[in-house]
Amino acid sequence: MSFEGRAFYNFLHMTGAEEYLSEATSWQVKDYRNLATTELFEALQQEGIYLDEDSFALYIEQCESPEAIAEALLGDQDDEDRIERAYLLIFELWRRLCREKQSLSVFCDELDYQMSLYEQGEHNEEVLQEMLTQLENLLDQNADHGERPKIVFQLITNFLAHDLEDFIYGFAADQLDAGNDVYASELIDGFYEYIEKAFWLDFLRARLLAKVDVEEATRMTSRLLEQLREHPDLDLLLEMLRTLIYQEEIPLFYDIFAMIEPLLEREEDFQDLLEIMIEYFSTLDREEEEHKVEAILGRREFVDKEKEFVMHDTDFQELKKLVNTIAL
Repeated sequence: MSFEGRAFYNFLHMTGAEEYLSEATSWQVKDYRNLATTELFEALQQEGIYLDEDSFALYIEQCESPEAIAEALLGDQDDEDRIERAYLLIFELWRRLCREKQSLSVFCDELDYQMSLYEQGEHNEEVLQEMLTQLENLLDQNADHGERPKIVFQLITNFLAHDLEDFIYGFAADQLDAGNDVYASELIDGFYEYIEKAFWLDFLRARLLAKVDVEEATRMTSRLLEQLREHPDLDLLLEMLRTLIYQEEIPLFYDIFAMIEPLLEREEDFQDLLEIMIEYFSTLDREEEEHKVEAILGRREFVDKEKEFVMHDTDFQELKKLVNTIAL
């Protein structure tokens, strides 16, 4: 994955890399948002750059982004670590001292921050929704100038540590679960042409439709499954299976289970399927089958999640028999 702007450092922080970095490289995951402005300028001085708010403001007037300031101040340097340390400080100073200029890297950094807060349950819903609206407008503006939508989307996501496609799907699904159907529909429609994995949004559209027309939603899901036979997506099929547990679409449920079988490649895939089937049997009040699948999962608790999974696995064959017993 290609990272631009501050995205690489956000990625390190997001993935917990600070646990493995030495003191010498701790600057890569430092939370610069928590530093006082005076501390930022003092740290810049340690890199040999002597600025204060007034002199920094002069650079802001002449430059369009924190990257441009870093280039102006450090363009002739060859110490990459020094350049990057100074860049992170300059970036944070720009973020808090230059509200009137919205560079792409700063916008995406703030979006990354809001997405992280959402994942931690500490977000401000209005702020996040406003940022997604701004993102949609930014995409539309570039597409209106003749750029290919998916290319525009990819260029912007290079400035983000998060997987934006996954986040948009998850956020829209959460809105749907919360009953915010209108906003969920707006998110789906707004980002649909930009996203490579449009099948995921197609499934959300089917879920939305199921609230008003179950029969048509079932037909839509069936058409989606036909497309997925040509373009298999195990993660999406598992998501569909998990959702259908509560929609009483029994034939679709077993169709998807059959499609999943040849796609299982790793132990983690199989254990994900086991967890879904435990929930499924529980919903059907089939305690005997539920306990048997729980026992299978328990036996595999310490199996390496990355281990290759094979179809003739005896536990999988047992699971298939339990499923077939219900399906018949």
